[in-house]
Parts: sequence; structure tokens; C-alpha cells
Amino acid sequence: MSQPRSRTYATAVVAVLLGAMRDMSAQTTAPTDWAAWKQHRGQVQHPAAAIKPADLDRAKMNLERFDWAKQYLTNLRRSADAYATQLTPEYLSQVIERTTPGCVGPCPACRAKGLPWHPNGQWSWSASKPDQLTCSVCKTVFPNEEFPEEIVLQSTWDPEQKFGFVGGETFKCFGYTNARPSLSGIIRARKLGHATGQLHTLALAYALTDEPKYAQAAKAVLLRLAEVFPKYLVRAGYGYGEYTDCDPHVASERIDDLPNDELVYPPNRPDRKLYAGYWAASRVGSSGMDGGWVSNVAESYDLTCTAQAGDKPVYSDDERLRIERDVLLESTYLAACDDSINNKSVGNRAGCAMVGLVVGHPGLVRFGLDGFKRTVEEWFLPDGGTSESPAYAMMTMGGVDGFALMFRDYSDPEGYVGADGKRLEHFNACRDTRYGDCWQGLIWNLQGDLRHPPSADSYRTTSLGATYAELIAVAYPTDEHVALLKEYAGKDLAAGSASQALFCREPALADREVPPFALPDVAFPFLSQGYLRTGAAGRDSLLMLNASDYGGHHHLDSLNLYYWQAGHELLSDLGYLWDHPDSYQTRRAFAHNLVLLDGSDQATGGRGGSFHLFSVTPRVKVMEASSKAYPAAEVYRRTCVQVDHGEAGSYVVDLFRVKGGTRRQYLFHGPGTAYQVQGLDLQPAVQSARPAPFALRFHLPQVSELYVDDVEIRQVQPNATDGPNLAPNGSVATGALNKPAPGWGVYTGDGSADMAVVTPGRTDAQCVRFRALKPHENGRMNAALLVGESDGYRGAKAIAGVLGATYKVRCWIKGNADHVNLDAVTWPNDPASAADRVHVTMRQLSAAAEWKQYEAAFTLPSTKLPLENLRKASGEAPWRAVWSLPEDYTFVALSPGRKQETVLVGDGWGQRDHRNTDRGATLPYLIRQTEGGDLDTFVSVFCGAPKDAVPAKSVKLLPLPAEAPEGAVAVAVETTRGTDVIVSSLTSQATVLATPLGELKTDGLVAAVLSSDGTPSSACLVGGTRLSIGDLEVTANPALGGTLLEVGSAGGDSWFVLDGQLPEDCVGQTLFVQDGDLRRADPIRGVAPAGDHTKVFAKKGNVGFEARPGQTWELPSTAFWAKL
Repeated sequence: MSQPRSRTYATAVVAVLLGAMRDMSAQTTAPTDWAAWKQHRGQVQHPAAAIKPADLDRAKMNLERFDWAKQYLTNLRRSADAYATQLTPEYLSQVIERTTPGCVGPCPACRAKGLPWHPNGQWSWSASKPDQLTCSVCKTVFPNEEFPEEIVLQSTWDPEQKFGFVGGETFKCFGYTNARPSLSGIIRARKLGHATGQLHTLALAYALTDEPKYAQAAKAVLLRLAEVFPKYLVRAGYGYGEYTDCDPHVASERIDDLPNDELVYPPNRPDRKLYAGYWAASRVGSSGMDGGWVSNVAESYDLTCTAQAGDKPVYSDDERLRIERDVLLESTYLAACDDSINNKSVGNRAGCAMVGLVVGHPGLVRFGLDGFKRTVEEWFLPDGGTSESPAYAMMTMGGVDGFALMFRDYSDPEGYVGADGKRLEHFNACRDTRYGDCWQGLIWNLQGDLRHPPSADSYRTTSLGATYAELIAVAYPTDEHVALLKEYAGKDLAAGSASQALFCREPALADREVPPFALPDVAFPFLSQGYLRTGAAGRDSLLMLNASDYGGHHHLDSLNLYYWQAGHELLSDLGYLWDHPDSYQTRRAFAHNLVLLDGSDQATGGRGGSFHLFSVTPRVKVMEASSKAYPAAEVYRRTCVQVDHGEAGSYVVDLFRVKGGTRRQYLFHGPGTAYQVQGLDLQPAVQSARPAPFALRFHLPQVSELYVDDVEIRQVQPNATDGPNLAPNGSVATGALNKPAPGWGVYTGDGSADMAVVTPGRTDAQCVRFRALKPHENGRMNAALLVGESDGYRGAKAIAGVLGATYKVRCWIKGNADHVNLDAVTWPNDPASAADRVHVTMRQLSAAAEWKQYEAAFTLPSTKLPLENLRKASGEAPWRAVWSLPEDYTFVALSPGRKQETVLVGDGWGQRDHRNTDRGATLPYLIRQTEGGDLDTFVSVFCGAPKDAVPAKSVKLLPLPAEAPEGAVAVAVETTRGTDVIVSSLTSQATVLATPLGELKTDGLVAAVLSSDGTPSSACLVGGTRLSIGDLEVTANPALGGTLLEVGSAGGDSWFVLDGQLPEDCVGQTLFVQDGDLRRADPIRGVAPAGDHTKVFAKKGNVGFEARPGQTWELPSTAFWAKL
């Protein structure tokens, strides 16, 4: 999320069309002002939302021609008929209750039975028993007399609403320390969701049949909503259970500054803020994502509001006004008060836009379109890549997918003009925004089985799916997109998403012939990920190098390597445990395939990510990237060379260079437990703990005052007893009044703060007072009181601790600080370095007028590897690990061996399902460890193939001459065809070395010679001018570079203007743009002269990336030779 971003360089046409959208708040009717509604509603031609009149005509044509369409309608009518017969007033009152629905929450029975529980629970609900809820894990049915909702909160604004919660011990739901589940609230949410889902079924049935009974049933549901929805309160989603207790409009406007106390259960106290604000706020049972519900209801009304029963309208004018005001407009109010753009709010904006179209409110339409534009231009990166992860990109696209269908030819209502005097005329969301770039990014992220790699917060199952493939093919009907749709829906398109295809797909599309779907080799300039593939269509394998910057829903995975081949994860990424309490296990650096420095996690802020090489030739493909994932690392850089011998198979040479720190651990985890390690004498290893100083922190994020006394910090002993109190001066027995307390400290990150000994203490003469006095000019207050002599940056004199040890904390506090974050800070390696700090979160406290004791516990990070069955061996000699995979497939990892390496193998975290279906699963982790701070290079070869056809047999390091550049590496890979030689260097410098193929001379950054039957069969040179071996000589022009003068875009093209001239044969190569500290890789899709300069196209015909400004450019040369 912290990737550098620039605004789109739109075409002149797009600039005119979107000019009125630059500042929505200044140019349109406010989305919360409903005055414009009645003024323009008469101009609405229904259906006006995502399904247009032409779509209904198209649906009829598909129904006439295709069996899949007929079957869809049969199933739809069956569901609609069944539901319509249930819709008595009594039933509607039962399923759409008068009381605001809840959301989710943990299962109290799971905890009572000692089972793992999730903060959101895992619930099963059935419409056949609408007032029951069943835990999918422990099978307990609620309501349940063992877990009564004995805590009841009653609204004062609407006394008819009462909310029940389970008593007893509270739960910790994410950051909400004291949460209580409301099973009745979850049931209300499930019933409402079912009712409105069936409402949409009824509406579709009417739209396709014109039978009034379906519209009449839909109206009954909508009128029930109009009766109860205006009183639904704004509440905090997830398991938080806070309800505002005031007019929902006021709560929506003042969500962080409520006019009166919100409803909270004990021991929580109201603070006149709804927990998590708009992020989790809802009125219909979601967690900050009401937009999908709003869109469903709005479209249902849109499809039925003009229905006729004979010669009479199904809806009266009064009923239409009531529904439009009390359901549709009312449902947008919460979203219309939230100006932020994130993966949730974008869907809420879509709901606003749809309601605006349906009721004739151009202010809501513009508010929605502003969110859509900001989503595709700001939430997504400038190259169309995701700012978070593939799964969250799909979630975000799911929130805005309706825009593509709603705005295919939109014009503002007649007579409506924005505040700047401009109108939108014939606006097309797909054509006139960067929406297509976002879909391009998600398509190019796919691996061969059409799933996304489980990178960052994503899953093994994340994919586009048939529904979105339909949408893409409608919006951008290129051969590539039609071919993608046919992959999901079959050649005849009969297996696609019927609900989407029925209305949107042209009947003739099934007959269209297109080339097979293919995936490209690509490096994303802003996402900073490289994708190398094999196979004629790029779908046999995928090697992904991840150099993306850190941000929301990212992992500590800079320079992680992911390798997939022929349906098998070889170098896997454990993916996303969602909101599981153990989610850190797959988020940490140790869960990835990379190099750990000094046993610590990677940095988050400022890690960046740059590509230095990206070259593609028929047999050899190269990518190289670096990052600042470790502040102590002068070099943190990975080079990957993919060698493809065609039918004989392919392999990857991985070169990971590190300079800095004291201990380097190259690690990867295997794809399963069926493996053997060959060439190592592994013996059981014993791990010992290391000492490290730490301090206890009371962090204040706002101006406030805190008193602290009688602090205890005790290490938990092996026999589970508490050790002696380690807190220095814990009861403030020493220290002069109004002076800093000995053994304590103050951290000030932002703002000013002070600490002093004051009187009286809790039970004696003295305690410590800590004041957060004034925020920084940036508005932030960031200060902490420390127990332990430290300023929070360095800790040489802090409390002596042991890494991996657990400590119990007890303390007494009072004051006026509503939020006190209790944590610990430690220095695992260098207490004199602020960069070495590691924070350990404990809990949130609250200080009131009376003394209150709190207890907590924490565990210092451990240098012990989190592995069981740990074994150890010298890594001096070559060795290999071999995995047996399903379908007689084999994965081999080869190491050439080095004298300074120690190899460790153990069983570590393997769980990948947040539902705990694989709880306790382990995977083998293999670690190659070295000590020292000089430049070090880890060399590996990875190869996957059918059991008896593995192409790579062994790898060895080749000696280099003394004058070779620092960090240069040469390896020989023995294959089933011969010997391949790969040379890699960080600088272009002439080097001569002996190889099994003869004397090799090169100045390339990467040089590769492949052989067959003892003679070279192909060769590749990247970033150099010469490669020779025997009679073979490959030459290339020197690298070019200069100043980037400007960028531009028009008509689906985007280009850089460079000083100097470029040869036309550089098309297909990669242009590197230096932008501050980052180096971006942009594909060259075309070259054209521009006077004395050169225009280099990064996008042609809407394919490629938008060119973005930078300072300088470089074009390393690439040359390839193959024996005829």
C-alpha cells in the first residue's frame, strides 16, 4: 500500500468525460442530501441499474437458443415459487425483525469444550429452522440453556430494541479485548440475509417471466423493510457488539464523536466512538460492507417497481416513494458519510451509485463514481497490480463489479449540472477509466491452472472464476478474454456463470473461434513482482519473485520465491489464515522462502523493492530484484535463472546475495512430508536460549495522564511457577519527588511527554506519574512510559531477559487514559541499535479515577528455530532433498555445498486453513546457515518433473579468478542432456574462467551456456557485450541509458520519451526506470522516433502498463544464440 503512485495520465477524451468527477464534493449534490431525489426520479427509465432493457432482450434470445439458459430459469422459478408461498405477514415479521441484526462472534461452547475457536465463529444456519444457529465445529445448537444471553442492553433512542449477550468470561476478538457473543444477533443477521437474497430471486424471476406474482412477493419484502429499516441502529461489525444509541443519520455522520454514549456490555465502558469506525460499521449485519446488501435490494426494486398485474401497477405511487425513501436512500446514508477508499468502502460506493441510478439521485451516482475512479486509480497500483494481495484485489473488484454494467453509457439527468458547470455524457466505466488495467493485472498474476499464487493474504483457491471471466469478456471482448472465458465455461460456453451470461453474453459468442489462452512472462513495475513461465502458452510452470513493498494484507515476504509446475506447488507459499489467532505463523518471514538476517523478521516500513534484470529468451529467462527488507543488510538481492530444455524439462538456478548482519539463514519449506535428504549426515540438534534486554511499555496514543505503581514482571519457570520480580523499582520505593523514577524511562516518538515520582502511591508514599502532554504538529501523540532503564530506542541498561522466555506482568494503574497499550520492547541482537527493536503486544488497558490492577503475559521472540525434530549437519559437500508428490511427480532441491555452511532440517508450521481442518499439520523446513558480515551468495537449483524424468542431476560451484568482481558466481548444472554453465555478477566486468565446456569469457551480468552431447546448444547473454566459449561467440550492444524526459498516454497507448535513440529490435526487452530509490521494470512494446528523442511504448492497444515519471532510464542488452 505504500508503493509510490501517480495519478493516471488520461487521454484528452477521458479527461473531458471525467473532468466533472475531479472533486465530487464541490461539484455535485451531497449524497446525504435527498432533495434532488424527487426532482430527478421522474426521468429514470427502469430497469436502470446493472440490468438494462437491452439485457432483458438479450436474456430472451439466450433462453430461446441455449439449454443452460432454460435450466437456469427453471431453477430460478422453482426457488421463487417456493419462497413466494411463505411470504405471510407473520413470516416476514419473523425473518425481518424489528431489532437491528448482529453480525458474527465466537462460539462459547467451543471454548468450554477446549476446542480452538475463531473470533467470528464458524456457524451453520438453515431457513427451515430460522431461529436456530449451529456451531459447525462443536455442533452445539443455540439458543442453549448452558450459554444464556443474560446480559441485555436496551436502546434509549428506540426502547423497543434490546440486545442479548452471553455472560461469563469475555473473549478477545482481534483488537477488541473484552467481547461477548450475541447468538440472537447472529440469527437476526442470517435471517435478514436470507430474506433479501430471496428478494433478489423473486425480482429476477419477474424480470424473466413478467409474472406479477413474483413482483407482488418482492414488494411485500420491500414494504417490510420500509417498516423496520429506518430504526436499524449503526453498530460495530465482527464480534464487537457495540451499538450506537441515537438517530442512525447522526451516528453515521459522527461515528467517532457520538452525541451520547453507545451501548456496550460490561466490563467495557462507552467512549462515544463506535469501535473501528466506518471500517466495521453496519446496519444490516455485515462488518463495514453493507454495499452488497444495498445493491441487491436496489436491483430487486429496480426490476419490479414498474410491474403490472393486468392493467394495474403492482406498486402504488405511495409504496414506491416509501420504499425509495425508507429502504433505498436510507440504506446509503452510512456509506455516504464515509469518504475513505479501501477494500470495503468501494463496495459501499457501488451501493450508493446503484441507488442513485434507481431513484434518480445524481449526487449519489457521482459519489459512487468518485469511489470507483479512486479505486481503480488509487487503491490499485499504477500498473493495475493489487495494493494488498490477489484475494483482496478480487474482494475489491467484487465490490465494484457493478460499475462495469451500471455505467455502459451514462449521462447525467436532464437539467443536472455539476457545480463547475460540467455534465457527464455517455460515460463508460470500462472505457473511460483504468478498470481494464486492473483486470489485466489480475489475469497476468495467474498461474497455469488459472489460480493465483497464494501470495500475502491470499489463498491457494483464489482465482477469477467464471462470473468475472464473463464480465471481462463483456467489457473487453478481446481474443485473450474470450479464450479465458472458454477455459472456465468450456468451448461451447455452456458451463459458465449462467446468471451473468444470461443477461450479458451475446448469443453469437459461443461460436467465436479464438487462439488458446496464454499467459505472458511479465514484471510489474509498481507491484514489483516478476513472473517467468514455461510451455507454449506459458501455463506449464510459474516462477514468481516477489519484491513488492509492504502494506496492508502483505506479509514479511520480500524476495520470496514461489514455484509452481504442472499442478504442483514446489516452493509453496503458506498463504492466508484470515483472522485466525495464529495468522502470524504464515505472515512472518520464517514462513517464506528467503534469507533471514540475524533470525529476525523483515522490516515493514520502507522496504521497497526494485528489479534490476528481467530478460526473456527461448531457453533462458532471467530476473533479479533487491529490497531493503533488513536495515542491516547492505545487499539483499536475488537472481533467478530459469533454464528450459523443452521436452527434456526445465529447472531454476537461484542465487541469493546478502551482505550485512552476523547470521544468515537461507530457508525454504518443502511441499510435503514425503521426502528424503541425501548427502547430509543429519544429527539431532540442541537449541540454547540467548539473553536479551527488554523493557515494559505503557503506550499512550492520545494526550492523557497515567499513574503506575506496584509493577511485577516475573519469568515463568520450567515448573510453571513465577520467578522473582524483575521490575526495577517496581513499587517506586526510591526516587526524589517530581524527578524521573530510577530504573524507568520515557519514549517519545511524536509529541511531548514527561515522567516523575509523585505522592501518594497506591498503598505507600510514591508512584510514577506519566503525562502525554502535547501531540506532534502532525497531529500524532506517540509516547510511552517504560519500566526498565531505556529511552525506547536503545536498551543496553534495560531489564535482563532471555529470548524465548515467557513473563507474567501485574501492575496497578489509574488516570484519565482511555487507551493504554501495554507491550514490551526488546533488542535481540544489538541493544545499542534502534533498528534492532522488536515490540511484543500484550493488551489494551484503560485508566480511570480509581486504582485498578491488570495482568498480562508475553513471550520474548526466540532465536530458537520454531521447529520440532531439529537435525543438523555440515553443508560442505553437495546434497539434495527429494520430494515425492502425487501423480508420480518429483521435486528436487540441489545444493552445491560450501565449507562455511551448516544445514538444519526440522518440522515447522504447515497449517493453511483458518477453519482448522489441517490443525497440527507440519512441513519440512530446510535452512542453510552462515556466519559473518561479508557478501555471501546462496546457490540452489530447483527442479520439478515426472518421477523418472528429472532434468537436473547435480550442481557445483566453479572457481573464479581472483580478479573476478565481488559477488560473482559461476555454477555448472549437470543435466540429462549434458552440462549447463551459468555465470552471474553484480557488475559488468570481463571475467575468464574454466568450465566443463571449456574456457568461458564474458562481461555479462548473466551468461548462460546450455549443452547437449558435450557441445553448446544455446547461449544467453544479459547485461554485457560478449560471451564466448570455444568457437561460440555471442555479442551485444553496450547497455544504454540516459534521462527520462516525459511520459504520455493516448488512445490506449502509453509511452516514455527518452533522450537518445534506441534500436527497433529492443521491442520485447525491458526498460528500467529509476524513480528515487526504486528501479522499475517496464516492458518495451514499441519504439518510435520523436525528433531527436525516442518514444518507448510500455502499452500498445490497451495492453501493457501506463508509463510513469522517473529520473533516468537504462536498457541492459539481451542476446541469445541457438544451434540450428
